[in-house]
Amino acid sequence: MERDTTTRKKTPLSFLCRKVSVTVPKDWRELSQEQLRYIFRLFWLYREAPDWDYRIKIAALLHFSSIEVVRRTEQGWLCRKTDTKENFVLDPGLLPSLVEPLKWLADADHLSVHIETVGKYKAVDFQLQQLPFGEYLQAENWYQSFLLSHQEECLVKLGTILYGMKDGKGVEELKEEVLTGTFMWFNAAKQVLAQQFPNFLKPAAGEAEVTREKLIDSMRAQIRLLTKGDVTKQKYILENTDTWTALAELDALAREAEDIQKKYGKK
Repeated sequence: MERDTTTRKKTPLSFLCRKVSVTVPKDWRELSQEQLRYIFRLFWLYREAPDWDYRIKIAALLHFSSIEVVRRTEQGWLCRKTDTKENFVLDPGLLPSLVEPLKWLADADHLSVHIETVGKYKAVDFQLQQLPFGEYLQAENWYQSFLLSHQEECLVKLGTILYGMKDGKGVEELKEEVLTGTFMWFNAAKQVLAQQFPNFLKPAAGEAEVTREKLIDSMRAQIRLLTKGDVTKQKYILENTDTWTALAELDALAREAEDIQKKYGKK
């Protein structure tokens, strides 16, 4: 039985599961906000599983296709379409080919959408263009701190910044799927920034492990570069300069420094 897709805004990728035709989104951009929350929930649930990507794709396949597994039989998995109540048997050997169209779920670096609202709080733009530079520095600090400590509180702090939660208000809205999505969003945004500002944000070869002390030193160094050492400009840089404007200036300074090094660095 063909599933009705006339109400979908975008044409989904279709494939045949025995006699049941099912559909899945083709990339991150086709996910609704509800579906996005569900996927982030899966990432949180299976984050420690060795085969996390395969588990996520199978769960997503069943969810997108309105399929529930009833029980295992000698022929395979007895499944039911929850929308039509139709039963069918799924051969487990078909699963690798069935989840292949969902391989994009394992490519989180190319995530291009985020949870837009959490309660009454609205997220900043995905690429962080409108985020004040001072808040970007704080967000980067909490992101790196989470990588070091794996403490959930770091993601909570990151979430309060990206969703504009002031004075500790709204943190109860930051559920596990939101925190997971916030981390994945910031990570993907960093990939975009690295492409836009390659001179300043390029990875340093042979760099030692990041520490909190190095994070603080890096933040201070960036502020000094932008203010040219004039402390009276610090408040304006941090609060009234957006992230892309600040990074564009830092990128230009890095490029100039590299050009000078190439020209005069060697005798």
